[in-house]
Amino acid sequence: MTVPAAAVRALRRERTAELARDTAGAGAARADLEARVRGLRDRAADAGNLASRAAFLYGVPPSDWPRALNPESGLLAPADPRALTEGIARYADALARAAEVLESRERVAPGLAAVTPSLLPLTTELVEPSAVFGPRTSPWTGAGEFFEGLDLAAPAGTPVIAPADGTVLFTGRVAPSPHSRLSRFGNLVVLGHGPGGGTVFGHLGKVDVRRGQRVRRGERLGAVGNTGWAMAPTLHYELWRRSSDGLAPTDPRFAVLDRRLIEGALSLERMLATSSPDPGETPPGF
Repeated sequence: MTVPAAAVRALRRERTAELARDTAGAGAARADLEARVRGLRDRAADAGNLASRAAFLYGVPPSDWPRALNPESGLLAPADPRALTEGIARYADALARAAEVLESRERVAPGLAAVTPSLLPLTTELVEPSAVFGPRTSPWTGAGEFFEGLDLAAPAGTPVIAPADGTVLFTGRVAPSPHSRLSRFGNLVVLGHGPGGGTVFGHLGKVDVRRGQRVRRGERLGAVGNTGWAMAPTLHYELWRRSSDGLAPTDPRFAVLDRRLIEGALSLERMLATSSPDPGETPPGF
């Protein structure tokens, strides 16, 4: 009587172990599949973010842009792998339509990509945003103000480069006055990038270009310094875009496509709605 019972127990243990191995294998396969789907989601989100920034910089109207790429669409939000896979497929279709829109813009204006700011205007990895576009408390007066650019802390002497092809519209300092914010930024270089707008670079320790000079993307403009009101070596960077209301500064981080300075994605509508409420002093040369 004991032999059959022992055999049954042994068979039961063997089947239990086999079932445990199969269960573990299925769990590992599912975990691997979920990790791959999440990786696809992250790559799709990065591609959509870059495409939307390019659309913003190219002046694409929201009516021409796939709304499925907006983070608010929720296509990349589902936690369930099956639903997320379906969302990624729809998102990929929207990316294909977005590429067609951007390529169409470039066909109409062949030089558009070259004159569109898209690089961090510094050549070092040792860079840290110390002040970003938006409302803040002034470190000088303690009063509320709207900061119209981006301050990048970097080692003194770091080369400052052109983020796109352009023409040097101004070099030097703005005369101090109670109403001049640009006079705080010491040595300035102002670049014009055609109909789209221009860029401003301040606190320079050295200026290597002259007014009227044509520069190419990546060409040296000067070097990081602490002229003006800078308390440490800093590059002050502004991005001015032209719209139906005229020139106005907007967040320069939108035009930095080679670094990640903003966490998360922004819709085209949200970027278009981001600008200074009162542009105030226009940079010289514009």
